[in-house]
Amino acid sequence: MSDKTYTMPTCSCCFKKIAPDDVGSVKFRCPSCGDVVQVRCSFCRTKEINYTCPACSFMGP
Repeated sequence: MSDKTYTMPTCSCCFKKIAPDDVGSVKFRCPSCGDVVQVRCSFCRTKEINYTCPACSFMGP
């Protein structure tokens, strides 16, 4: 076995850890400033829950 550890990403909306098998989750840069990487789980995407960029306060669905 490998000694490497994997840190699961956290959803920018609900702050839950996103499992590698969460089909439909996404990771993208803020469409407004491009400075922050937003991560969204499949649940928050399908429910269109808003996220807010901590750098520029952009809100997206």
